[in-house]
Amino acid sequence: MAIELWAKTADGRVPSYHPLVLHLVDVAACAEAILNREPTSTRSRMGEVLGLSWEEGRPWIMTLIACHDLGKACPGFQLKWPGASALLSRSGIRVPRSVDTNINHAFVSQIAVSELFQEKDWPEDLAMLVADAVGCHHGSRASPTTIEHLSYNERALGQKEWAGMRRGILEALLETFRPSQLPTKTTLSGPDFMLLSGLTSFADWIGSNEDWFPFGTPKDVNDLADWYTRRRSNADRALDTIGWETRTPLISEKKSFEKIFNLTPRPLQDAVARAVEEMQEPGVLLIEAPMGEGKTEAAFYAHQELQRRFGHRGLYVALPSKATGNAMFGRTLEFLHDQRISRTLDLQLLHGATLLNDTFQNLRVSGIYDAIAGGEVRAKEWFTHKKRALLSEYGVGTIDQAILPILPVRHNFVRLWGLANRTVIFDEIHAYDAYTGTLLTHLVRWLLALGSSVILLSATLPPSFRNRLAQIVGADMPSKEVEYPRLSIFRAGSFLQNHFSIDPAFRRSVELRKITTDLSSLQTATMDSLSSGGMGLALVNTVQRAQDLFRLFPPGEPIHRGGQRIGKRLADGTELFLFHARYPADMRQAREDAALETFCRAKARNGRKILIATQVAEQSLDLDFDVMVTDLAPIDLLLQRAGRLWRHKRDNRPVTNPLLLVAGLAEEQPPLFAGPLWWSSVYREDLLLRTWIVLHGRQDLLLPDEIDRLVELVYEDQIEIPKSLQDRMTRAIDIAEGEGFAYKAQANQAIIGLPDDASWNQPEKFTLYDDDEPGVHRTLMAQTRLGSDSVVAIPLFPSDAFREGLKPDLTLSKQWFMRGLNLSRMVVVRKLTGNGVPPGWKEAPLLRNCFAFVMDSENRWIEDNRVRLDDDLGIVYDAKGA
Repeated sequence: MAIELWAKTADGRVPSYHPLVLHLVDVAACAEAILNREPTSTRSRMGEVLGLSWEEGRPWIMTLIACHDLGKACPGFQLKWPGASALLSRSGIRVPRSVDTNINHAFVSQIAVSELFQEKDWPEDLAMLVADAVGCHHGSRASPTTIEHLSYNERALGQKEWAGMRRGILEALLETFRPSQLPTKTTLSGPDFMLLSGLTSFADWIGSNEDWFPFGTPKDVNDLADWYTRRRSNADRALDTIGWETRTPLISEKKSFEKIFNLTPRPLQDAVARAVEEMQEPGVLLIEAPMGEGKTEAAFYAHQELQRRFGHRGLYVALPSKATGNAMFGRTLEFLHDQRISRTLDLQLLHGATLLNDTFQNLRVSGIYDAIAGGEVRAKEWFTHKKRALLSEYGVGTIDQAILPILPVRHNFVRLWGLANRTVIFDEIHAYDAYTGTLLTHLVRWLLALGSSVILLSATLPPSFRNRLAQIVGADMPSKEVEYPRLSIFRAGSFLQNHFSIDPAFRRSVELRKITTDLSSLQTATMDSLSSGGMGLALVNTVQRAQDLFRLFPPGEPIHRGGQRIGKRLADGTELFLFHARYPADMRQAREDAALETFCRAKARNGRKILIATQVAEQSLDLDFDVMVTDLAPIDLLLQRAGRLWRHKRDNRPVTNPLLLVAGLAEEQPPLFAGPLWWSSVYREDLLLRTWIVLHGRQDLLLPDEIDRLVELVYEDQIEIPKSLQDRMTRAIDIAEGEGFAYKAQANQAIIGLPDDASWNQPEKFTLYDDDEPGVHRTLMAQTRLGSDSVVAIPLFPSDAFREGLKPDLTLSKQWFMRGLNLSRMVVVRKLTGNGVPPGWKEAPLLRNCFAFVMDSENRWIEDNRVRLDDDLGIVYDAKGA
């Protein structure tokens, strides 16, 4: 074995290079340190990758991971460093005259491992796939064509002498780890591949850090077993530093719901507790229940018990939006704190505006290990990098971060490794269109194959969704499902359902009133229905309508909170707030906090307070209103909105019954949903029409009793269409079916493949850019959702003294980043992307994906003065086409 081969160099330091074989052992030491802090179930599953027990498979797994950089033993890599020639000559190795140094050494590792392990009597297919898994540790797999061409490139790989050195290194590794039992598998499944490749990359990230793994010397190569023992200590110190604690369950013995939450369980929570107790393996729990019934607490309880029984390593909670993620983050943090366990937990918030979440920022620490601390929840700095965040033990974020692992982005397998053997909760799953909904079901399939348990929460869903889940586990749907509300349990080959009752105190009749779509009707209805005071919500379908409705109210005195303008106080004392997605992030966060404080947390609900909002107020935010005025929307979303009415038990409400006023029902025919309303750009027209037909003749809604039936009527096409609407409905159905088919097909093509057939094994599949990469055409980006192109724009004002070529320091970068907002108007996006990311920002980590949105002294965009930033309204487009 040649000991004078290098893996890492540092000119001017002593020693100046780290011997290759020592780096290989370093990374194996990291892999074992990681696994030793994992539950037993994770180690067992890693052994199953090769069809062995963990004890039998461990030596092979360590050897394979060590071989990740075996390809550095080739002239094409070694001669990248000018000092290598002297090293090679000193070892008696002939220095080639002509060398191709433009090679990917990881792909050389793939070629070498495949050949050498076949020499060790491994099945050909297995050897090729494990070689692929460790060889893609830099983020992307090599196409078969790339491997074939590289295999014949002797100027890069070297001749027999170099092949002999690679063989010698493998023999030294085998002598160190001493595997005995050959694998019993002949190939790798998709989950096997992702687990091996994900762990390899993770371990390499740790083992390549020179602060934790200082360079060794050629003398250290003489006793690799001793080196491995010493580097295991380094690995443990590194994991301590980044906060990778031993993954122990939150509870070690069964606890009742009442004991965990200090609450008497509701029927829903009791049903979940019983169902979890009967589960013999990880599966899918689908909870369909009205808003406010305690679905989140039931899911947290299920996580604790599933973790205890099946050895799940942690939890991720996926939400539809940043706002809902922020709300859930606080609840998850409170839940973890209440468990009072004796070690530190790591909890990450995963979305693009974490800097604005004070709760999360207060958790972040420098990463210094404290052996005495315990029972705390922290957000370790190392895991805040987007590719590493899913490795954290606990996480809350958007569904986008959960879906990215099954899309062909770099290092997707690391993200999948992070989600494996976990409990994953998806809340508000009714909120997704055919594209994202299809991706969600594919993700559920992958999670089950990776040993995770999945919990899905929704107010209600159409039967077609439950049918898709049944197909995933290979179960048959019953001819008649149980009544709503329901708990559905999906396990391999089986599908069970339980009905549970609702506390009569939460059963209510919602008065339904019909108003026209003109904004003056919405304004009048909102004010009149709150004539005696109270909390009102006007929820409209577009930002433009929200802004226009806010402007209809008379001017008032600005309301400020935390230095930000959040609303206005009218002359009669009415407080008016506006909340939508077209605000700079710091302004939006202030308005979100104000909405939560005013319409839920405030103990005194006096006076008249009105929130005008878009769909950002529709999901997961714990808001409670006396009266709601809303634009027409598909029935399930309309019912979701209605769930914000009388959400909590309160005395002395100003209205005798919950009141829902729906714009668009007062006309004798449904309004035109295209311009100027633009509702058909937001929702399917066929669903809007069916919802209109179902609600047009009604005076009230009995909730939750009618939720399931109403959704079924709209989504399962169980209503009679009036003759006057048949032509319109036919056109709408044709469009919806065409779009639905296209969206599902697009989602099916977007993923890396399925875990239970050969479709995942497509190394030639084009690697896409992450979904926030700047300046990349949308067709080259991984898309977790469909929609218009959007960019992150940073409003800049004359006082900022912005200069394109200047790199802002961290403080200024953070200040500017905290203003960021997503813009999707086509002309604006084109102009911003045409200008490109400012050169000075490209090396600023926070701003490298952002575009400069430069404003003049009147807060108008210098590129088009019809686009402006208003303190009350957010970004305003003063004219069409702006």
